[in-house]
Amino acid sequence: MANVLIVDDDPRACLTLEALLSPYGHSLQSAHSAKDALVQLVMGETDLIITDVMMPVMDGFELCRQVKANSAWRYIPIIIVTALDDEGEMCRGLDAGADEFLAKPVNKLALRARVRVLLRIRQQYKDLLERHDRTMEGMVRRRIEALALEMHLSSRERDVLDLLLLGRSSDEIGTVLSISPRTAKFHQANILQKLGVESRNELIRLFL
Repeated sequence: MANVLIVDDDPRACLTLEALLSPYGHSLQSAHSAKDALVQLVMGETDLIITDVMMPVMDGFELCRQVKANSAWRYIPIIIVTALDDEGEMCRGLDAGADEFLAKPVNKLALRARVRVLLRIRQQYKDLLERHDRTMEGMVRRRIEALALEMHLSSRERDVLDLLLLGRSSDEIGTVLSISPRTAKFHQANILQKLGVESRNELIRLFL
């Protein structure tokens, strides 16, 4: 089930698009301004944005630019819905980062076809990213194993190292491993010395 965000300052237009897409089982959210849309993007995952162009304060083109400028959102596909049948406006939309265009009044079949294609591309990207994350995790794990063996880390130091790389504090490490924070700090100091780094940040960079 995809998360689709519909952006239009006219609530009736949002309801129309929701009615056209509701048979497909998507999770449909609406925002009545570009600013509200940006807030919703921060609050939860979005797989596709459908936005009107003509909105007060911030139009659909500027919304596109802000979405595509954000590294966390830049791969969210955007469909621009516009009543403007003008080549110059289409160029503006492409420059802003729009992926598709639909003319008003929206054709039901065209809308569903574009949504289907863009969501398929979005899913392929998410699958690729997930595989990349798993690959990176495997690389980090192999590097930890190699360095732990080379630097003769004890089993306790290995446990502390894993927790340090997860960003845990000395107090948290102590709680997890049933040791005192002072002992956790002692192990941390030994690990840093053996691996030839001076801080936790340098330690993390060593494995990335």
